[in-house]
Formats: sequence, structure tokens, C-alpha cells
Amino acid sequence: MTTKTKLPYYAFHEDEYKLQLESRFWNCQDKHIAIVARITKDVDWAAYIGTDAPDSYDEDSTLDYVAKYGCKLSKEDAQHFFPKVKLPYRS
Repeated sequence: MTTKTKLPYYAFHEDEYKLQLESRFWNCQDKHIAIVARITKDVDWAAYIGTDAPDSYDEDSTLDYVAKYGCKLSKEDAQHFFPKVKLPYRS
């Protein structure tokens, strides 16, 4: 019998422009890997994948860095990682 492991899924930031960042984060041998959804409340969203911010040992720095400079995921991959987000995907 196999069990499904739940991955982290949590909001880590919301600013005055109603931009919310939700993420999944892994630390493997002190290397950070993150997938981040940038959600504009009631408008649309996009998701990005990436790794450590330069010279960062901090989870929040990595998440912010990936949100700004990560590689954009396809709509299908983004929906896989963030199934709860129902807004239109930003192309």
C-alpha cells in the first residue's frame, strides 16, 4: 500500500496590491528549491520554479527570488502544484 505525501502549500506574502504568493518549498542538502504561485486577487495567476537566491540561506528570500526570477511553469504543471487556485492562468 502506498501513501501520498502532502507537499507544503501555504501563503507566505500578501501586499497592498492584493498580490498573494503561495509556495511549495524543499531544502535538499542545503540547496533550496521552490515553486511559487503569484496570484493577483480576483484577476489571474502564474507559477514559477527556481532555486536559491544568490547568497541566501533563508526560505523567504528564496521564495521571493523565485517569484521574481524563476522559470514560468506551463498551465498544466502549475495546476498540478496549485490545484486550489481557480483563477485564469496568466499566459
